[in-house]
Amino acid sequence: MQGPMISPSEIEVRHDKVRAFLADEGIGALLAYSPAHDHWWGNTGHVSYLSGWSNRDRIVDTVVVIPREGEPVLLASGMPYMFDQAREVSPIKDMRMVQALDLNAIASHRPGSRDFATEALAILEENHLVGEPIGLVDVSNMPAPFYEALKAGLGDQLKSVPDIVAKLRNIKTPDELACMRRAAELSDLGFQAMLEAARPGMRGYELVAEMEHAVRRQGADHCKYWMASGPAPDWNDVRLDLKPHDREFEHGDLMASCSYIIYNGYWCHGHRTGTMGEPCEKLDELCRITREGHDAALSAIKPGIHVGHIGQAIENHAGPQGLPLLGGRIGHGMGLDYSEQPVPLDDANETPIEEGSTFVMHAVFALPQTGNMFVPLGDVVHVTADGPEQLMKFPRTPFVAGAGG
Repeated sequence: MQGPMISPSEIEVRHDKVRAFLADEGIGALLAYSPAHDHWWGNTGHVSYLSGWSNRDRIVDTVVVIPREGEPVLLASGMPYMFDQAREVSPIKDMRMVQALDLNAIASHRPGSRDFATEALAILEENHLVGEPIGLVDVSNMPAPFYEALKAGLGDQLKSVPDIVAKLRNIKTPDELACMRRAAELSDLGFQAMLEAARPGMRGYELVAEMEHAVRRQGADHCKYWMASGPAPDWNDVRLDLKPHDREFEHGDLMASCSYIIYNGYWCHGHRTGTMGEPCEKLDELCRITREGHDAALSAIKPGIHVGHIGQAIENHAGPQGLPLLGGRIGHGMGLDYSEQPVPLDDANETPIEEGSTFVMHAVFALPQTGNMFVPLGDVVHVTADGPEQLMKFPRTPFVAGAGG
């Protein structure tokens, strides 16, 4: 069954907003670059946002050029089959293969193909905008050779402009929220699979495999869970592995897991903490303090408050009870990228929260005595006019895994 998608008409509205920005700024065209989707933790979402092409087959450097007057163009240094996929989801009709910079890249030596800069100049000429500036947004994940080639080819016509795409991406539409809610459902599904599959004697990577299998079979673009475990009751003895977790679980162990789920290009990132087989009173108390800190922040969230107020609400509750924030960072914006606006989500950011923004809140606490990192809870939040909507529904209290085994 087809899941939630971004409609072509919504993408065309995005193009119109970019054109209005270009007219206001006196810019001939906007150039938005994204690296391959395999750059998980950086900004890969600008091209997805402007083209609708968000699947994991976008494995090459890609650019969307939107002229102030005229139709947008998708440029990629790849293979023709990629555009076959892009046309299934994108309203952009003009898609052009260009020369890759990397000699090891797929299809890097196509005879007769032009480079990105030359193609961008051709787009200006086709739309009677010769000589006008080309605005460039967000070079944070652009390789230096790529930027140098653009600069060499475009010269003084290349202008750095405010990142209108990041600003637009901050406010999620109903179509986008549908994708994010589905990603959150899949995140919950993995945690539920953990409860059902966990048992003493199992290795961490075996349990993670069961969780990821349950989610991938429901159509996730990407699914990864990390695992942490250790003997109760001291969290300082817990072993955290982003790599495969090879420790064998024992009855009564402390446990934690974190999800990285992508559905139709949109992320969910959740944290949950609990035990194997039976509850732990000491963990329950730590989680009570941190959960109530999160709840204090949630009760304060509304459009217009400063981002820093969220972290301050958590610190004001948990700090006096012996769990201060570690570094002040309590999360980051989330959508087509793992981290996007609003960012940084910390206790010093004075940027106002906007209605329609989405972010993950996963405060990092310093444990008593050692100061070790403790991240027991994380939820994706959508800001509505009436306050926050939590997209994940899996219980936020400490879980007990394998209780029925």
